[in-house]
Amino acid sequence: MTFFDKYTYKQKNYALLVLGVLLAAVAYKRGFGPTLEIKNYRTELEQKLVLAASADDQIKTKQIEIAQLNRLLGEEGNTIEKVQQEFLNFFAANAKGISVHEINEVLHFQHPDFAINTHRVVLRGNYNNTVRFLYEVEKRFKLAKILNVSFEFTKKEADGEKGLFTTILIQNYLR
Repeated sequence: MTFFDKYTYKQKNYALLVLGVLLAAVAYKRGFGPTLEIKNYRTELEQKLVLAASADDQIKTKQIEIAQLNRLLGEEGNTIEKVQQEFLNFFAANAKGISVHEINEVLHFQHPDFAINTHRVVLRGNYNNTVRFLYEVEKRFKLAKILNVSFEFTKKEADGEKGLFTTILIQNYLR
């Protein structure tokens, strides 16, 4: 034991302190650090398990929300041609005493998350028949929803007769 005799107690205590700090750092690095990391990982996995257990309910809730939005906004994901063709088929089946005067080019608005197609249709006919048809569109036409309706009693240059012209704007959404 003569090796440590040449050092003072103060030097021995400093060496012991440095050795203790190094030993604590190694213990943390090798033992406590991975244990704490595993504990954090376990907590994260438990949270994911709770989310996974309620995933069915979340999916059903999202499906209900999508169905409600589809009822409010019209079905999503339909092409321009399909919406126009189905509207004309719906018009042929439900319109009495009115006619389609013109269908304009579709206005397309692109957002990073969705796209909006706005269809402009001008109808010609009397007020009562037009309102009945618009009511049917609101209630039963599912591919698009009416955005705006405007009535105008005027003479169009095509035939020279005065008449009630109804401009309707319908919109459908694409993802």
